[in-house]
Amino acid sequence: MLYRIPIIAACMLAACGGHYHAASNPASHTTTAGPRGVEAAGLPYQILDARTGHEIAEADFWARLGAQRAVCVGEEHPNPHHHWAQLQVIQHLAGHKGGFAVGLEMVQRPFQGVLDDYAQKKIDDAAMTARTGWEDRWGYDFALYRPLLRAAIDHDGALLALNASKELVAKVAHEGLDKLTPDLKAQVPELVLDDAKHRAWFDGVMAAMGADEDGEGEGEGDHDGHGQHRTSPHVAGDKAAADRMYSVQVLWDESMASGAATWLAADRARAIVILAGDGHCHDSAIVARLKRRGVAEAVSVRPVVDDGQGSVAELLASPIYDYLFVMSVPASAK
Repeated sequence: MLYRIPIIAACMLAACGGHYHAASNPASHTTTAGPRGVEAAGLPYQILDARTGHEIAEADFWARLGAQRAVCVGEEHPNPHHHWAQLQVIQHLAGHKGGFAVGLEMVQRPFQGVLDDYAQKKIDDAAMTARTGWEDRWGYDFALYRPLLRAAIDHDGALLALNASKELVAKVAHEGLDKLTPDLKAQVPELVLDDAKHRAWFDGVMAAMGADEDGEGEGEGDHDGHGQHRTSPHVAGDKAAADRMYSVQVLWDESMASGAATWLAADRARAIVILAGDGHCHDSAIVARLKRRGVAEAVSVRPVVDDGQGSVAELLASPIYDYLFVMSVPASAK
């Protein structure tokens, strides 16, 4: 396989899990959500069992999620409808009597203290985003996330910074795990790098990204969603570079799973909703890595706007999530 892709950009695609299918319908981003925010981005929805394709009654779905200790809800980062779906999950599960948290890919682990102050209402939005380096280290509009964080805080929920630091990721991406300094090495959780199913998924995404750069597929944009841009040099046929890319993907997944599992281990009654890119929330990503750490009750939810062009069928044909949160744009908004 030829890897002709920038290192960090390639990892971005894997993290986000593919193309933004919903973006092909302008109404899904402008007419419905527009400048009014995530709360106004709601759409009619149905829940599907991703393994069977069967529709699940809404009450049954919320009951099933309520029985879990960890629910990973994916997203395409700039899609307001996906964030609205995440908001529904948080609102239904918040207030869990044993303790509740929202875990965030968007904030890196060194900034947990800042999130604690924000959750305790000691600092405001401006201070939190400045102190966590939101604009530089994440890059997506905070307005897409504020309603989700406020929903957790309003129900006395904790906020967890789950992602690996930018400094650690950059070092692994460009030099590899074996070149880490002792300080950076101390930040690395247990990594499983030989999961054949996960590596096959990753290589498939990389192959699709290579086709895109050759002009054979849809473009993904120039931002990687982790505070980086496509400025790394291209590599051709470089297996070592491909392995470094894969190490970064696993580092992200394992860091988030490790942080969530540590928080859950403090009290068996606790529950967490994890917000992360679609590519982090499937079977062999965070969910499998949580289960390896003893969190058996963990499931994934994949929001998707039905574009009428096969986006739902694609997810059902090769299921890697537990549930699909399928939203439909009303005919009047198309």
